[in-house]
Amino acid sequence: MTDTTTAVATRQTADHLQSTHYRSNTGDTVNIGDRYHLAPGAPGIVVVRDIQPEGLILVENETPGPGVSPSLVNPDPLVPATR
Repeated sequence: MTDTTTAVATRQTADHLQSTHYRSNTGDTVNIGDRYHLAPGAPGIVVVRDIQPEGLILVENETPGPGVSPSLVNPDPLVPATR
């Protein structure tokens, strides 16, 4: 008997990380590791940590600290960070 579950899970994970997601308001691609402000003029910067198949993305504050935790957001309002 051969266990194929691990190979399937590994392949799906690899495919998932390479999928392309777009911000519908600008058409820009969103990739893991990209840095954004959550909204125009927002003070902090978040980093994309994961992209969900349904289009939500997991972001985490660039500077960790107490009370800071990752959260799922819609990519539309994100503004690329320039610094």
